[in-house]
Amino acid sequence: MAETAITTVLSKFGELASREAAVLVQVGNDIMLLRDRLEWLQAFIRDAERKRRLASDDFTRVWVRQTRDVAFEAEDALDDFFHKVDLETQGYHGWKNWHKYLTSCGTQITVRHDLSGKINRIKSRLDQISENHKEFKIEHTPSSTWTSSITELAAWNNFGEHLVGFDSYVNTLENQIVHHGVTPQQTFISILGETGIGKSTLMIKIFNKISREYKGLFKKLIMYTSPPNSSANDYLKEIYKRALDTDPPEGEDIDITKKLRSILHNKRYLLILGGINSITVLNCVKASLPDNRNGSRVVLILEPESQDVAKHAHTLNEIAGAQRKRISESIIKLSRLNESQTEELFCHRVYGDNSCKPKGYKVSYNEQIFKITGGHPLAIVVLAGLLRSKEMPVEWDSMLQQLMPVVEAGEHQSNNIAGVLLTKEKPIEWDALLQQLIPSTDAKLSNRMVIERIFSTSFDDLPHDLKSCFLYFAAYPANIQHPADQIMRMWIAEGFIKPEKGRSMEDLAQEYLKELVSRCLVEVKWWNECDKIELVQVHNRLLRFLQSEAQEASFIQIHDNTDVLAPTAVRRLSIQNDSGNYIPFGNRFPKLRSFICRVEEGEGASATVDIKDGSKKYLKKEPLKFLYGSKFLRVISIGGISLSELPNEIGDMIHLRYLGVTCPELENLPLNIAKLLNLQTLDIRNSKVKTIAPKFWRIKTLRHVIAKQLQLLLPNSVGNLNNLQTLHGVTPAEKWRGPTCPLEMMPKLQSLELHGFIDADHGIAMERALPNLKLLGHLKLIGDKIPSSVFTAPGLRCLDSLVLQGIVKWPETSSNIRNQSAEDMLGICELRPNLAVLKLNNVSKELYEFIKKIMPHILYEGPTQTDV
Repeated sequence: MAETAITTVLSKFGELASREAAVLVQVGNDIMLLRDRLEWLQAFIRDAERKRRLASDDFTRVWVRQTRDVAFEAEDALDDFFHKVDLETQGYHGWKNWHKYLTSCGTQITVRHDLSGKINRIKSRLDQISENHKEFKIEHTPSSTWTSSITELAAWNNFGEHLVGFDSYVNTLENQIVHHGVTPQQTFISILGETGIGKSTLMIKIFNKISREYKGLFKKLIMYTSPPNSSANDYLKEIYKRALDTDPPEGEDIDITKKLRSILHNKRYLLILGGINSITVLNCVKASLPDNRNGSRVVLILEPESQDVAKHAHTLNEIAGAQRKRISESIIKLSRLNESQTEELFCHRVYGDNSCKPKGYKVSYNEQIFKITGGHPLAIVVLAGLLRSKEMPVEWDSMLQQLMPVVEAGEHQSNNIAGVLLTKEKPIEWDALLQQLIPSTDAKLSNRMVIERIFSTSFDDLPHDLKSCFLYFAAYPANIQHPADQIMRMWIAEGFIKPEKGRSMEDLAQEYLKELVSRCLVEVKWWNECDKIELVQVHNRLLRFLQSEAQEASFIQIHDNTDVLAPTAVRRLSIQNDSGNYIPFGNRFPKLRSFICRVEEGEGASATVDIKDGSKKYLKKEPLKFLYGSKFLRVISIGGISLSELPNEIGDMIHLRYLGVTCPELENLPLNIAKLLNLQTLDIRNSKVKTIAPKFWRIKTLRHVIAKQLQLLLPNSVGNLNNLQTLHGVTPAEKWRGPTCPLEMMPKLQSLELHGFIDADHGIAMERALPNLKLLGHLKLIGDKIPSSVFTAPGLRCLDSLVLQGIVKWPETSSNIRNQSAEDMLGICELRPNLAVLKLNNVSKELYEFIKKIMPHILYEGPTQTDV
């Protein structure tokens, strides 16, 4: 869509404005005029996007596409200018001759003149598009202003586990799963229903209920939904991992059926499985699960198109001898909600647990909402999220009127239909034609009309910047839960987050994510122990809508890597492959901004194999060769490829802001990674990398460095890392010289995980540094002795999570914790007012009692007094 393209370009104008004034000489006026022109276009483009989506106007579709292409051209011109200016001003080592050439007066004029020429050509194209707009009388109105609701709403995250219309299903399933006297045989139970009806929500409820109320009844309780196109072997491996409660030993040669049958032998198990879409996969699962005749159950979550799988599962029950009189007993079909249930679910999503509707809520809303949604739960939830951001009653009335289905034909339409009927033979041709021309209520409440119209309206209502953030989820397949911090860092790297004075980009990204959650477009799947968002997910039906929008807008190209014909003009490329095979691209992508690759476990078949270790293959640099010409890259996120090292050319991608390579075989990073002077995030948490170029620690833009524990060496000397907020998985150098500590160069550090801490080498410097880390919220410290200043240092008032592995070294005067005065205890509580999580692996009986006295409210994990 053109709107997101224009939004991206406007963010680049903001970035350009932050450059030194001298850089903007001779192009400043041209840039401002182009920016103003695009801002005017953005005001009108939302209405055009809506008409384009309805396929009601071919002229509009062409106008939107051409406007988008011009926005892309403007973005390319600006990024090319940034690239040349960065080479000119940042002075890379090894580029001395090139740098000398660039810094000459003549070259500066050439660079600016080149940008000015490109801008003038873009303005000419916009003039021509504007003339066509007038000639073909394409009419659009400015988009409505986004407003926040002034009604009494629930908190953005106060939705809870409020389920509506599921009571009878819960009782039926509980009876079939728990009580096995009649059918002790292994039994398959199928849950069928249209997408968005609440199948997964129901099964999460059942899973939690059985875990809580029937502890010990099932020795193995597993819930798993596979990504699309997973093979039977992949599916069984994931079940095996969850049955083990850990990952299999590395390099283990798994006969998956034998292993799975062995681990489940003589155990009563409950498996809740989603994503099985073929009888072949079901037969493989059946063959790998032992029938212990002890009431084991397998619940299948199935889409409507998988009814043959449900019937086959019922047949398997009959073959096994399960006493099922009717197929309906093993196949449960979920239906939509009635009007009263629709009202209950809608009001809960808007107002939370507050049962009192505010003044101004009309009784007629209930009937309208039911007619619009047809009782479809996902449609109800998304509509509630949309209206939460609107004023009542004016905007509510307008929005509901816009979405109301028109069941009856108008007078003009009736006359036209009557004229056509006069030419037809009745009654046979009349019946057929009327069925075709007059939409029925059922047709108006079909999936497309109910869900797509509500999705598109809610999507169109998003602010410009938030729309790009939401579209980013389209890069990933269904049934994927996203680490919230990772997706937000990628938003920041892309430039989607609009800076605000006095607020960090991460805080703003949190607000963006909360807004998407509040609008019921993104679901929080997991909260961490400090009540912060850990994992998020987009509903599969909503994700399909997003992917359609992203493809239409050329926002991102999504491939499974078997289709290697991605166009060279692609701007964002996502490879999502569950077969375990990675095929390097043969062509280059000069306009690429983001490369996101997720390949599930496999040998990584490729023609560029360098090393063989038994049956396992490791790839070196060549799989990423196609990225060498992508000078505009901002985001690289790679996982699952058996990659041993990154190419040296990575250091030449000077726009790169996010580098995430979570490949288990990665051992080396190139020395010239220190050239990435715009890098914000380095995430190598699952790799084997132990060292990095010392000059890397002088990159001033670094915000997040995440490595595997006990791996990455933190040197004694680092630069002024004033923007660094996250530092995980690092080990300090042999000895911090004197009282100095590299942590003192990181005043904005918010999360620190330090391993290999030795009190004799690092203790004094650490105690001096801790009071200055005033923003630190999470601290994990692993060492021989832990300084008591983690409890007593006056600066750590923001600390909410503390993980210590080592002996806490209390001062000699207070070695007996029991002798601590009430004032001392109260003082420690006041110094750590936000502490919510405390994890210790080495604790004396005295310290355990001390913790219970002064911090009874925290979540404590560690040895108890009976363990010491």
